[in-house]
Amino acid sequence: MDVTPLALQPLPEWTRWLAWALAAGALATGLPALREALGRDDGARRVLLPATIALAAMRLFNTAPLHGVMLHFLGASIATLMFGAGVACWTMAAVSLAGVLLGAAWQGWAIDFVATGVLPVAVTALASAVARHAAPRNIFTYVMLNAFGSGALAMAASMLAKAAASAAFGGHAAQAYLAATPLLMFGEAFFTGTVMVLVVVYRPQWCRSFDDRDYLWPQRGM
Repeated sequence: MDVTPLALQPLPEWTRWLAWALAAGALATGLPALREALGRDDGARRVLLPATIALAAMRLFNTAPLHGVMLHFLGASIATLMFGAGVACWTMAAVSLAGVLLGAAWQGWAIDFVATGVLPVAVTALASAVARHAAPRNIFTYVMLNAFGSGALAMAASMLAKAAASAAFGGHAAQAYLAATPLLMFGEAFFTGTVMVLVVVYRPQWCRSFDDRDYLWPQRGM
């Protein structure tokens, strides 16, 4: 029986060049932040490599054998909240490289990095900035908006980008990606929120986006 593969057909060559340009731009922009992070003598620097390895290991759990539909958790929001957007881009670049080595990268390193790294990091940074300026600063809003909310939005952006590419360039996976988006949004939000709760409670010094003076003991005017 002939089964039509759901996998996305190879993208046009110009999209690959565009992805390489976007990837190079993101890494160049994040390089000063990475140098600063590596130069700081704090807990965040010591946890950077283990966190990168842990996020890369998540690529072992994906649905690539399922007719080529690539579904997996991202962890981009965790990296962004803990280390900042610049360092998170380098972290997610390493995660995409691990995906290539594990056979779990979507359309090669550059496109995978843009779809599962650069885009979710940008969405997380934007959502976190909006939450920081528009919502009251307390531990509840940090966890629900910065962690749960940004994790869900980051996953949605990545999945919808894959669905759009599949629909635009002749693949048959768009419906699969759209159907899986709500479930993965919930899973990514729960995963991100749980990890960030543990970090801000037990190791707040690891988290660049969390300041206990703002979120636990905010200063109030007299």
